[in-house]
Amino acid sequence: MKIYSEAIKSFTLRCENYLKMIMSEETELELRRTRFEYNKYTYPLSVIIFIDSQKLGYFDPTTYQIGLHASLMYQAKEHVIKNILRHELAHYLCWLKYGLDGPPHGENFKDICKKYHWDQKVDKASIDIKLANEFEGDLASEKIISKVKALFKLAESDNEHEARLATIKANQLLIKHNLEKINLHHHDILYSQEVYSSKRKNAKTNAFYSILMHFFVKPVIVHSTNKTSLEVFGTKENIELAQYITHFLERNFEQLWKDQDLLKGLKAKNSFFLGIAKGYEEKMLNVKKDFSQSAQTSLLVLSNQLATQVEKFCMRLSYSRSQNQFDKNAFQSGKEKGHKLNINPALKNKTKTHLLFWK
Repeated sequence: MKIYSEAIKSFTLRCENYLKMIMSEETELELRRTRFEYNKYTYPLSVIIFIDSQKLGYFDPTTYQIGLHASLMYQAKEHVIKNILRHELAHYLCWLKYGLDGPPHGENFKDICKKYHWDQKVDKASIDIKLANEFEGDLASEKIISKVKALFKLAESDNEHEARLATIKANQLLIKHNLEKINLHHHDILYSQEVYSSKRKNAKTNAFYSILMHFFVKPVIVHSTNKTSLEVFGTKENIELAQYITHFLERNFEQLWKDQDLLKGLKAKNSFFLGIAKGYEEKMLNVKKDFSQSAQTSLLVLSNQLATQVEKFCMRLSYSRSQNQFDKNAFQSGKEKGHKLNINPALKNKTKTHLLFWK
């Protein structure tokens, strides 16, 4: 999970400067302002910060990003950070020279380290993971998630009044929690996580995007090398709920398509998926009419605040909505399914479920 804040922004700039210094002083590569040249092509130098229980750094060849664990900001000395950057830069250069040929820390990787005289402190595959322990686990967020999931269970009730009451309580709890974070100045911290990816742009990605807009996160479609990703921004707990919801949607969309027999072909399938999202959106907007004025005002505050954060910290992201060939009949059929779509944690078809949303 990636993490952003003003302090992190300063730290990433410092690390990017370390990378420039390493490349300038220790390699023969030509350095530009924010990029470097390799075999007549230029590539970006970009560092992001993340939290994870298994690693302190990584290189992502789909985005050309080097990731560093958040704990390094507070617990690692400068020379440790520089060695981790050298290690990930070696992965970067290894990928540029050899692609995916060979194991991650095999002979190709070791040859890169030897070429630039980077010793065992750089080329070893593991670093003390205890540095990461402090940042794993957030008891307050875990309690909120547990309470909301319990309300989701109540919202499965066939009793219309009980289900609606559970839905309202779930919304009130998350609205209160998110507003408290703003009041406690936690609004300066932003997290992000990829929740879905495909090799190319598709209607399912766009449909998930539209539905997740209603769940206290800001979804963004990111196009990178050989991959299109759906990434969500928000608090840790809201991102966890978004992952939960996306998993349900991915399984349910395919099942809804298989359950109908009249529609065939990729154009119909894409239109069907977009129709589900449109139908679900119309359903949620109707439910929103029952919210109190104060709840609607709070949702607007949270939505605007999150949009501002994403714009503030993530200007480098490129995103767009893809255009798909359109089948009117399939879209209408999907829209009817969307009106009836109930997202529930148990993935049961027989119960009625109402979930929180926002827009």
